[in-house]
Parts: sequence; structure tokens; C-alpha cells
Amino acid sequence: MVGGSYTYTHSDHKPGKFMRSLAVLTIAAIGLSACATNTPQPSSEDLVYDPFEPLNRKIYGFNEGVDNIFLGPVARGYNRAVPEPARDGVTNALRNLNSPVVFVNDVLQAKPQRAAETLSRFVINSTVGLGGLIDVADKSGLEGHSEDFGQTLGYWGVPMGAYVMSPFLGPSNIRDTTGRIVDIVFDPLFWIEYNASDMLDTYIQSGRTLGTSIDTRARFDESIETLRRQPEPYTALRRAYASGRKTAIRDGKPVENPYDDLPDFDEFDDFEDLEDE
Repeated sequence: MVGGSYTYTHSDHKPGKFMRSLAVLTIAAIGLSACATNTPQPSSEDLVYDPFEPLNRKIYGFNEGVDNIFLGPVARGYNRAVPEPARDGVTNALRNLNSPVVFVNDVLQAKPQRAAETLSRFVINSTVGLGGLIDVADKSGLEGHSEDFGQTLGYWGVPMGAYVMSPFLGPSNIRDTTGRIVDIVFDPLFWIEYNASDMLDTYIQSGRTLGTSIDTRARFDESIETLRRQPEPYTALRRAYASGRKTAIRDGKPVENPYDDLPDFDEFDDFEDLEDE
């Protein structure tokens, strides 16, 4: 197909590029996952292992500078200039584009009901919902949810590994960074190139990434400002990120029994009774 049409990467010159990309992504994911598994973990659920804290703090400062100069003002201007219904439409469309990634991770977590809901939402919103601009599925009782490969790894017991602050991308850890890499491969847009221009697919992906960043920043503007008012914003962000990811892995469910790991004190009472005898 020509013009503005697209084709999947099965022509003579395209498989090589994407197979090399896939190989690099796979190797990187395996290496990062291994690092997460072998990294020492904090002894308390309230602690986050942060061996790179001096570097992370510098990157955090850099990200804050970028946000103060560019992303924050753009997001606030977006909130002021664009009516809320239009902003909701953008959010819905971006979430709909991410549905294939959510679906794959639902399947990998062996959650058939959630996978079926994700697939149904994608079909309904992509058609009746005008490409996802209107969340018709949610109005029909099919609530959306988010899944990524970082959550999938956590679901199957892979530890979070060291906390890392990524330039532009913000807080993460070794496990979630692995997830970000793998989710790129799960995204159908990764495998599509447009015949109209060799760079058109790159422009589309870049525009989508920028749009997602502005949309997310605009939606969480108040929360970000609240976080900045904390006595130690870096530590507060680190704690909030780790806590949020743990909740996401549990699909928002509370811990069934947070005291399971405590010793049975009745055993100590029995031991004391034996000593008295």
C-alpha cells in the first residue's frame, strides 16, 4: 500500500531491522531481569533498595528542571486551554492504544477474565467509541485496568531490584525497567512501518510518547505539587512509587494478612512453660 497507508514489517528490508531490535530488547530484558533477581532486597516492606541514590538524586534534579522549564508549564497550559471532555477523549484514546499491551500481560498473568475484559473493551471502544475517544465500554460496565510486564514479573515473584531514576521517564526499578523494554515488543505499533516515509513511524511513536507524557503530567499536576511540598520530595516519591507498584501487582487488593511473617508467640509461651517445669 502507498501514501499514508501502512504495512507490517514483512518486506525484504524490514525484518532485519526489527529482528535485530527484538534481539537487543530480549537480551537487555534478560540481563535486567537477572540483575533484579540477584540484587539484595531490603529487609522491610517499607524500605526501598537504593544503592544508586547519589546518582538517582542528580537525575531527579535534572528531571525536576525539565519539568519546571517545559513539561509542567505545557501540562498546565493544556489543562487551561483544552476543555475537560476533550482531555478525557485524549486520555481514553491513549489508553485504548495501550490495550494490546495490557491484554498480553493479562494472559501472561493467567487471568483469563481480565484478558477477556481488556479485549472486549478494545473492540468496543475502537469501533463504537470512535477509536477510543469515548470509553463506551466503561459506560457499559466493563471497567478498564492497567497491566505491564513489570507487574507481570512482580506477579510471578521477581523482586523489584534496585531503585533507579531514569532521565525524562522518572522513577523505576530494575524489574520495571525490564518491563518497559519488553512492553515495547508487545506494542503492535512497534511492528508497523509506513510506506509514505521511512521516518513516519518514528514520528508517530514520538508524538504518542510526548502526548502520553503531557496527558499524564496534566492529570497528576495536583499530586505532583503535593509531593513537592513534602519535607524530602525525593524520598517521598521513592516511597510512593514502590507502594503504588506493589498495589498494582495485587490489582489494587489489600494484603490479606500483613502479619503472616510474624512468629507464633504461642510457641514462645509453650517454651516458657517447659522451662518452669
